[in-house]
Order: sequence, then structure tokens, then C-alpha cells
Amino acid sequence: MKRKYFLITIFSLVLSLISCSEDESTSSNDILSSKTWVIKSKMLSPSIVYAGVEITDITLFETDETKDYSFSFNSDGTLVVNDANNSVVLETTWELNSDETVLTFGETLIYAIPLVGDIGYSSIDIKSISSSAIVGTVTMPFEDEVYIVTMTFK
Repeated sequence: MKRKYFLITIFSLVLSLISCSEDESTSSNDILSSKTWVIKSKMLSPSIVYAGVEITDITLFETDETKDYSFSFNSDGTLVVNDANNSVVLETTWELNSDETVLTFGETLIYAIPLVGDIGYSSIDIKSISSSAIVGTVTMPFEDEVYIVTMTFK
């Protein structure tokens, strides 16, 4: 009799742990659409030297307006990019591939970077997604060099 109650208790405990962990899991799509994101850094590799200063974060070249762009990944697959005044800069679509490693946009996102020119990307290789940060990389060839830009959204 004790063994029967013991097995029922163990079974109930295992079942409750499994069901809790499934309830607590959140998909990357849900995380992306859970809030408005802002790019906090764009780390450049390899770095560049400008006027004798080594540049590793290209947000230094961006205007204040561009630095404050916000990204709303809506659950219906639309992306709305707003400027610092909350005016819409771009409306397009977004999609994560099945293994959640590539975030693709329906329209190329273009940034005007002083001294460099327009830089555009239509997808980001996702390195990590959590409720506090999205980290991804973009490959950007410029002149004779291929740069990797690691962007962190918060």
C-alpha cells in the first residue's frame, strides 16, 4: 500500500514538473513581439581606425535620430520601425526561420553611416534571443574588407 502511494506521489511530481516547464517556455517569436526593441550597440569586426582612433562600435557614426530607432516585431509578422519622435520610418514584414537562427525582413533595412555611406541588410543571423536582449550578426562587405557587425537589441 505504501508503495502504491509512493509511486502515485512520484508520478504526480514528475507530471507537475514537466507541465510547469512547458508552460514557462516562450518561443522566440513571442519574445520578439513582447516589447519594443532598440539597438544598443553595433560592434564591428575587424575594427577600423579613423583619425588615429580605433572604432569598434559603429553607433558612434550614427546620428542621434538613428540611434533612437525602435523596432516593434508585431505578432502578425509586421515590423514597424519608429524614429525618436515616434514617427514611422519603415513598415515591413519579419520572419524567423524554423530553427530560429535567421531573422529575415521583407524589405532591406538601410542606415546612412557618415564616411561609409548607406549600409543595408535584409536578414540577421541570430546568436541569442532572451527577454532582455537579442544578439545577431550581419556580414557587410566594404571596399576590400568583409566586416561582421554584431548588433545587440535591448
